[in-house]
Amino acid sequence: MAYLNLFVGSNCHISIKNSQLFLKNDIKQEDFPVEDINSIVIENLQSNISLYTLSFLAKNNVAVFICDEQHLPSAYLLPFNSNYNQTKMFKIQTDISLPFQKQLWQDIVKHKIENQNKCLILCKKKGILDELIKRVKTHDNTNVEATAASKYFKALFESNFTREKDCDINSALNYGYSILRGAIARNLVAHGLLPFLGLKHSNVLNNFNLADDLIEVFRPFVDLLVYQNSEMPFDTKYKMKLLNLLNYDCKISNGYYTISYAIELFVQSYVETLKSKENKLKYPELIQLKMHEYE
Repeated sequence: MAYLNLFVGSNCHISIKNSQLFLKNDIKQEDFPVEDINSIVIENLQSNISLYTLSFLAKNNVAVFICDEQHLPSAYLLPFNSNYNQTKMFKIQTDISLPFQKQLWQDIVKHKIENQNKCLILCKKKGILDELIKRVKTHDNTNVEATAASKYFKALFESNFTREKDCDINSALNYGYSILRGAIARNLVAHGLLPFLGLKHSNVLNNFNLADDLIEVFRPFVDLLVYQNSEMPFDTKYKMKLLNLLNYDCKISNGYYTISYAIELFVQSYVETLKSKENKLKYPELIQLKMHEYE
């Protein structure tokens, strides 16, 4: 199972040889088996990578993130035809009934708020969201999610904190969410799903509506890491922490796995849900963050 998440922060030549990814700069050269690579973030805009290398990484289901001038992920590389069953999956996605779609979104919002509440408790704050979980209705038509988010972020950080504020905390949150979003989008494509066909999100200009739906239950993992490192400057070391979040422990299906693998299980359960027309979603449960230990 792929577990490496690589970060390219300096001017680097990136290439493939004998199924190995080579990173070479003026000081050193490193190589990694492509089969072990989960994702690679290319932050330095002076780096160069060939189309062959990009194509090889896509075929091997490696998520490639390209950053902008603000050092935030601005583009993802995803395989286009990674699943032979894509036409069949398209029909399954479009056959989902509207009432079932609304029920699934209600369930996702409830589990998101549950994980937000757990995040507050793990941060030794008062869990204040229990009552809101009970108020989530079909399709969350009263927008309890937004109410919970406002209360949650003010309780987690500070009373005057907003997600629109220009600060290191929001930069770190956005960076972490981008990493999760890319990992989810990669898994959606790998399972033949079209990531622009969402449950709740339906922006015609957004190619990742479904990823933006499914990410919701994973966001509190980023929130917890950012809270625990809120005194750190938003620098390369911090970004590496956020990138390696994919290798932290997560509880799902009564077991403990990496967040990266939990995303795969969650997407698989979404596919099973679409096929069976029964809610079989396997949700991640937020626990205290620690790096997964491989046996």
